[in-house]
Amino acid sequence: CHDACQERLVRHVMVVDGVEWITAKDKVKEIGKANHQLNGIATLPYKVGIGIGVTSGIACVPLCFHLPTVQYFNKVFVTTDVPEPDDLQTWFEVGSWAWNWMEPPLGVASFVLLAMQFTRAQMQNMDMKPYTEWVKNYRADRLHKLYPLYNEDIIKDFAQTASLGSS
Repeated sequence: CHDACQERLVRHVMVVDGVEWITAKDKVKEIGKANHQLNGIATLPYKVGIGIGVTSGIACVPLCFHLPTVQYFNKVFVTTDVPEPDDLQTWFEVGSWAWNWMEPPLGVASFVLLAMQFTRAQMQNMDMKPYTEWVKNYRADRLHKLYPLYNEDIIKDFAQTASLGSS
């Protein structure tokens, strides 16, 4: 869809500026760079979320099932009684012990994510704009203000269909 919006903008630039396709294409590249200018800041919440998700996903396995990690975590943060060595012979037994303190934060985190997903779905049902849509709309309004010479709908369609990833 973005490729079609981009070509539409190129042809619009050709008409408005009275230039050839290659010159209009260069102008659209300039517009595209302006469109992606704030992506670093706008995508920061996503990048932080990805980092937290990957780190949490990897860390929770040894924090639940790896005896030396569980013992260290218990010693530093939890300070609960350590079971007898006979009760920590398998990773299942280690997990059973660690689950006493790992289950509450993991359960709460899971519920928070579920509640946020439900909230986002209800916002979409009511045509309310979650963060991504807000960013795309802000970016479209900003791009139109930077390039007021061009048709508002064409510029905004170009901005809204562009990826939030790298340009």
